[in-house]
Amino acid sequence: MRIILSRESVCAGDDVDAPHSKTISLPTDMPILEVLSVISKSGYLARIAGGKATWSAVSNVPLAVFAQQWSEPRALPAAHSQLEQMNFRDSTLKIHFIYHAQREPETVFAELSKNTVAGLCCDARSQLGN
Repeated sequence: MRIILSRESVCAGDDVDAPHSKTISLPTDMPILEVLSVISKSGYLARIAGGKATWSAVSNVPLAVFAQQWSEPRALPAAHSQLEQMNFRDSTLKIHFIYHAQREPETVFAELSKNTVAGLCCDARSQLGN
């Protein structure tokens, strides 16, 4: 499956390459949790000085929270959804990463988990009041 990644910028100097698109190919039968782990280890997400960048991955539904200080992303309830519920068409999955600056990743995770379970998906940014 083809996966198109995009992410927000972390600073003005980072805007030069926005929207930071990257395309990767992974096996079609790879579970989304493994896809997120591969992305986490790929170095795609920008790291910041101080080591506390927080991101959320969204594909029609919030999928996971990534934190620079975590070794693996933490899956949100919607990460267990079928591909058809995500931004998936013609064997292509689109995943966008929202930058939450240095917000506490546990707080971002709790807020997105609560709103996803309550069915208030899908604009992750509005769910967090950012």
